[in-house]
Amino acid sequence: MTAFHRVLGTVVVLAFVVIMAWALVLWLRRRDELPDGLRAVQHWTENLLVVQTVTGLILLLIGRRVVTAMDDAWLHYLYGSLFPLVALIGGRLAALRRDRRAYLGLAWGSLFAFGLTLRAVQTACAAPLGDLPACMLRGLGG
Repeated sequence: MTAFHRVLGTVVVLAFVVIMAWALVLWLRRRDELPDGLRAVQHWTENLLVVQTVTGLILLLIGRRVVTAMDDAWLHYLYGSLFPLVALIGGRLAALRRDRRAYLGLAWGSLFAFGLTLRAVQTACAAPLGDLPACMLRGLGG
């Protein structure tokens, strides 16, 4: 289950990158509408984040803790669950309140959720930022 949690964390981080890149392209092209595809990616990313959080809670309940050399490993739990969910909800609310360019709210929410989720991966890997790609690829079998 730990490998699943690591792989899913990597997928969630990459999904946030897709949302931000897609929104950037829409913004550069000065598009106003929120494409259904972007809405679907956002929806599935939210679902994956919930599955990731539940998986993390199960791991915590069965006694699997974040093994790290860092003293602040408890931050993994905050960065990995609470804060990204709050950022996603904020992004969703911002998107709902906009008449035009609703994707900007999703993009901002995804930007913050991306950073927080990446920080959760960093605390779990106990790795400096430059070593994160290797840690994330280890979860994907690379």
